Amino acid sequence: MSDSGGAPWWVVVTGASQGFGAAICTELAPLLPPGSRMLGLARSQQGLATTAAAVTKANPAITFSPVVMDLATAKAMDYEATLKDHLGTGQSTPPGQALLFHNAGSLGTVKYLREMDDATRLSTYFDLNISSVILLNAAFMRLISTLSGKVIVKVINVSSLCALEPFKSWGLYCTGKAGRDMLFKVLAVEDPGVRVLNYAPGPLDTGMQVHARTMTQDDDIRKTFTSMKEEGKLLSCQSSVKKLLQFLEKDEFKSGDHVDFFEV
Repeated sequence: MSDSGGAPWWVVVTGASQGFGAAICTELAPLLPPGSRMLGLARSQQGLATTAAAVTKANPAITFSPVVMDLATAKAMDYEATLKDHLGTGQSTPPGQALLFHNAGSLGTVKYLREMDDATRLSTYFDLNISSVILLNAAFMRLISTLSGKVIVKVINVSSLCALEPFKSWGLYCTGKAGRDMLFKVLAVEDPGVRVLNYAPGPLDTGMQVHARTMTQDDDIRKTFTSMKEEGKLLSCQSSVKKLLQFLEKDEFKSGDHVDFFEV
């Protein structure tokens, strides 16, 4: 990865217990300098334990901190305390790079907009997919601002084609992804010193895909994803993460851009 003078890195990954988030942790771990710290946030203690074991095996010279947290209900003070405890305490050498991967998210209710009638469920969806992203990102940037010396900061939002195109009965997911893309476009212009990327990882073979194939109300959309699975067109998380890391290494993108797996 990009040169940071051999200094350790800080890495934060949300949704680190499974799927794409776990793959980010395990694929990035071998590339990190000794003494680096990686913080994985997720709801599943068991999943985080599995990720922690894989990260330690990939690079015993770094520290992985698994933190069980429900991002949908976490407050600003929770993020601040977690970041300070696991990144900002007890390290004599400041990081050369600090990376934040906003990966956690949910598909939500996959039915037509005309049938949406549960205000509590809507609020919970946006608490997880929008509000938590804003709060964690703000806490991360505040912690970075306290560091001495130059730190290369990269913020990666795991996006989707759904941020750009409407999918019938996926109104919540499309809105959440589009909103997150715009949030990070704003971050890119507010703070030009931060490298910001919206990365759409392609159609991944994950539990979310299973949910999409079985629960999507719209027949056409459901059949499309079923056909992709049957025809072997879904991507592994590892292959998409490898492309992402290579793209970050080249560092040739415009900050705030939306980039798709198939464009890299």
